[in-house]
Amino acid sequence: MIKNKMEIGILILAMLVGMALIPPAMASTEEQQTNLTKDPVQLKIEALEAEMGEEGMKEVADYLELQASLPDVVKQMPYSGLAFAATDPESQAIKMGYIDNFDVSKKEKKRYKAGLQDIWDRYPNNITTDDYAFMSELGPMIEEEALKEYLVVGVRWYANSHQDFAYYACDGSAYASYAEDAADDPDVSGFELPGYRYYNHYWDAYWHVGGAPGCCDAYAGGAQIWADNGRMADAHHDFGISSHYLSDAGNPFHSKGAVDQVGNFVANLFTSNNHDLYEQYISNNWGSGANFGSYVSSNTQSITVTDPEQAVKDNADYSAQYYDYIWDKVNNHPDTFGSYFYVQYYTLLCVQKTAKYNHGLYDYIMT
Repeated sequence: MIKNKMEIGILILAMLVGMALIPPAMASTEEQQTNLTKDPVQLKIEALEAEMGEEGMKEVADYLELQASLPDVVKQMPYSGLAFAATDPESQAIKMGYIDNFDVSKKEKKRYKAGLQDIWDRYPNNITTDDYAFMSELGPMIEEEALKEYLVVGVRWYANSHQDFAYYACDGSAYASYAEDAADDPDVSGFELPGYRYYNHYWDAYWHVGGAPGCCDAYAGGAQIWADNGRMADAHHDFGISSHYLSDAGNPFHSKGAVDQVGNFVANLFTSNNHDLYEQYISNNWGSGANFGSYVSSNTQSITVTDPEQAVKDNADYSAQYYDYIWDKVNNHPDTFGSYFYVQYYTLLCVQKTAKYNHGLYDYIMT
């Protein structure tokens, strides 16, 4: 019998109170896997990579190499995707065009252009924290100008994605529907206390800010207690909720970009239109088009999880490296960014990785 919300709240309150680039020390690792037989997902990814060819794969490798080599001061920089335009003359021209359209004086436009060009000229090795104030001023203006015709569509991976991540991680369990039904609950208004609606769905990989790791860990612990006492429906229910926070960390907009120049989480950065448009793209392509959902339903691999909190952080480390590229493309081409092959490719890699982590989290709880 499923526990009521009062039981859930008391349990969680008590617990809270009482391979691209994988960090070397992890509590969740694919290296521990003994069975890495290629599943349909891996075969699909390899087919895409073959289509990309050597030149395309080199572009991916160069991008990831750049991301790995960025100084911390750049990784933590507000609107780092705007600084990343230094690598692409076309993107620079688009950004300068946005400034031309600002409703400010010619003198101010000149100042913004000179300041941004200076950032690009010094990217990435000569950026300092003194640049943060300028980026915090200009970044929102660039984003507003680029996306002024777009309405907020809602911040979440998408209900079906959360449900699929949880359901297919259960490996055919008779209780999988309980996990599926609960997985999108944290996105329901009123599920969390005011002030935590966005913070708990975030973990900044570079500032180490956000509530997602703790929430994932708390509900995973609750699920273990139910499983140990034979209450498997309740165990799967809480796994579904725990899965939500782990899955959120696999979205690049949930692992970077919502922290201000002094390291504070800011909700209006998290709820940006860049963020919303990207998640709408995922929603529209979950069951068709890029068909991201198939990379979840066909996944049979897992990443061993020994610490749910660390697993969230590790998943965020993975997804955050794709933020700059995706943010830049959404900002430059809000109508057509989904047609860029690397937006699709980087997204499906994050989806695949998140599916693997969910399998590992399920095994951690149920065994």
